[in-house]
Amino acid sequence: MSGLSSTEHRAQRAFERAVLAQIVALCDADGAAPAEQVEQALGHYRHAAAGNPVQQLLGRRLLAAAAALQAAGLLAAGTPPDCYRPTASGRALVAHARQPWWRRALGAVRAG
Repeated sequence: MSGLSSTEHRAQRAFERAVLAQIVALCDADGAAPAEQVEQALGHYRHAAAGNPVQQLLGRRLLAAAAALQAAGLLAAGTPPDCYRPTASGRALVAHARQPWWRRALGAVRAG
C-alpha cells in the first residue's frame, strides 16, 4: 500500500495552507492566535465534537495539520496548547500566497 494518493496529498496541503492562513489572520498583537478561534473559523466546535463524528474528524485533521505545519517550520514549537504562533516563514508563505497569481509568476521569473 502506498499511502495517500496525489489527490489526497494536494487536498491535505491545501487544508494545511487554509489552517495557516486562518492562524495568521487571527493573530493578535503578540503574534499568537487563540486555538479555539482558529478552530471555529474553520468550522470546528469543540463542544459539539463529543457526539458528532464529523466534528471529531475535523478536530483530528486540524491536529494533523498543525503538527505538519510545525514540522515544516511554519508554526512555532513549544507554544501553549491553547494558541498557535506562526513563524516568520509561515507569515511569509501566507503573504506570498495572498499576492495575485501574475505577481507570484513574475517573482518566480525574476528569481530564476
